[in-house]
Amino acid sequence: MSVAHLIQFKTSNPDEIHSQLRGYAERELDRNPPKGFKSSRILLGKDGKNVAFYTEWDSEEALDDTRDSAPWEACMDLSDVHAESSHETFFSIAR
Repeated sequence: MSVAHLIQFKTSNPDEIHSQLRGYAERELDRNPPKGFKSSRILLGKDGKNVAFYTEWDSEEALDDTRDSAPWEACMDLSDVHAESSHETFFSIAR
């Protein structure tokens, strides 16, 4: 079953997190997509204090494999440095 992953960062410096996420998406997901990857989006909160990274995957296993990779972990760690808090949510894609 297809799944979606959303990680939200609350921050007073959204540009730093946006830059990290954009770089990761361009280098890792766009150039050489991992097996099972479907799509990604970076969302900027209208309040100027939130940045979210939304990804879709063919399966939970494909997402887990990527989340265990060094590039993913490095991007999330660097994003966390600039965040006051972060929160992950997982979804099954119903349609």
